[in-house]
Amino acid sequence: MIKINLLAEKKAAKAKVAGPGLKLESAAGTSSVLLSGILLVGVLVTGGWWWLESKELKKWTGEVARAEQELARLQEVRKKGELYKRQKELLERKIQLITDLKKKQTVPVHILDQISKNLPDFLWLDTMEATQNTIVIAGKATTYNAVSNFYDNLSSSGYFLGVTLGKTSEAPEGVSFSLTCRFQQPEAPEAKPQG
Repeated sequence: MIKINLLAEKKAAKAKVAGPGLKLESAAGTSSVLLSGILLVGVLVTGGWWWLESKELKKWTGEVARAEQELARLQEVRKKGELYKRQKELLERKIQLITDLKKKQTVPVHILDQISKNLPDFLWLDTMEATQNTIVIAGKATTYNAVSNFYDNLSSSGYFLGVTLGKTSEAPEGVSFSLTCRFQQPEAPEAKPQG
């Protein structure tokens, strides 16, 4: 009969089972080292990315702060600029008003000058009203001849058009009169060509 030693085989089987188990444990250790390495690399990459992003964030935060300071400074400059612009516009309006008044002032001055030049002796004016181009004059004279001379002087002056004698009547001081006329602005003399 044949004898089979089963115990030896059991030991051998245990050895065979134990051998691959050891390999399995060493493979598991290798994969956990590999997994730990990948995890460590992931943490390092994430940390580096976070560090770069925080550095970029600090840079842009500083840029925003500088831009806000510049904006605040420029708003002050803009306010001063707008104030100067308003003052300039106000001054220009005042200058224009003064210029317009000076232009308008020359006509009444010229009217008074021409009336005084054409005023005869023994005649004085009580009132004179000028609206647009029409002038209404009222006054007194010692004689009718003085009134007639005043009428003729105004008509022939070239500055007064449509001289019309109004009501003329005797008064305690002599004669009272009224007349109307239109003032004609003198034209500037043309420059003669020199030749």
